[in-house]
Amino acid sequence: MDSELTIILKQIKQKTGIDVDAYAETKKFSATTREEPDWILPSEPDFLDVFSDGKNDKTFFHFRFRNANLIGSISGAGEIEKNYAYLIMSLLDSTSAKDENLGFREQMKSILLGDYTKQQVQKFMRKFSVPDIRCFVAVIVSLDGKTEKVMESLKKFLSLKNDSLVLTEDMTCSMIKFLSPEDDVDPAAFAQNVYNNLSAENMDVRIGVSGTVANLLYVNNAYLQATTAIRLAKTYASPKPVNAFKDHVLEKMLEDIPKFLLSEYLTVLEKEGAKSIFNDNDMLTTAEALFNNNLNVSLTARELYMHRNTLIYRIDKIEKETGLNIQKFSDALTFKLAATIKKILA
Repeated sequence: MDSELTIILKQIKQKTGIDVDAYAETKKFSATTREEPDWILPSEPDFLDVFSDGKNDKTFFHFRFRNANLIGSISGAGEIEKNYAYLIMSLLDSTSAKDENLGFREQMKSILLGDYTKQQVQKFMRKFSVPDIRCFVAVIVSLDGKTEKVMESLKKFLSLKNDSLVLTEDMTCSMIKFLSPEDDVDPAAFAQNVYNNLSAENMDVRIGVSGTVANLLYVNNAYLQATTAIRLAKTYASPKPVNAFKDHVLEKMLEDIPKFLLSEYLTVLEKEGAKSIFNDNDMLTTAEALFNNNLNVSLTARELYMHRNTLIYRIDKIEKETGLNIQKFSDALTFKLAATIKKILA
């Protein structure tokens, strides 16, 4: 259990007389004011703010502590307990390090990085009249140290009032882009346009972009998607300067599976004798290029500066050793799965 949070909860109990349990869903991060914790997960896990759970006779609420998203609970599921839950959320907010006098940009940075609770984000939205509209996040990394120049150039892409640029401590630029109800902007296409403009100004950048989320309450999720896209692109040596999270969902899903299960899956996917192929960088690069070109042999040969016959020889060799014809979609997907699992387990 976390001793610092336990102390804070006990201080709240002194003020309210109410026992509070707090925990992450994994139970790895927890605290309680009771001698024996009463950790029960809510019957509706996707609730917002406060949830009166009659099935468990509990009132649950969300809060954030030291960059962890936690669930708090108190006994009882009536209107009185619901009011107490809001009070406890406010008391927890008051113990946090947030400065209510911070300006729009400073608070937007905290929201982006996930340092605000949903209740705090809602307060921010009301205070600054941020509309309840869709948004996404693009994270831009300068490879040539021109971060300030990149930030300045990005300003021309801020078309709506609340569009924001955030510079994080690792000197990475993040853009929060809102979409008006009539907008039909594809985040990946938008990020590609940003890259083309920056590249034309001689700035070497890599961009990760999220999918669209419902509103500012979920912008931290979008930020995590964008940064994950950049990390996965680097891990799996993506040649593309712009990477959308949606294009790396497969790798992320596989990363989230326990490694012992991945080993079992690999045993099924990997034919005897295929190890030489999956350990050959040239073969893996060839296959990946073929996948990126929609299994088109001619385009792949041109991209790799390789004779078509040489490429076909490699494809045939892969089929001979693995039993997979990577010119067929189903076999290409199987090869991609096996190669990704090998990379994760390495």
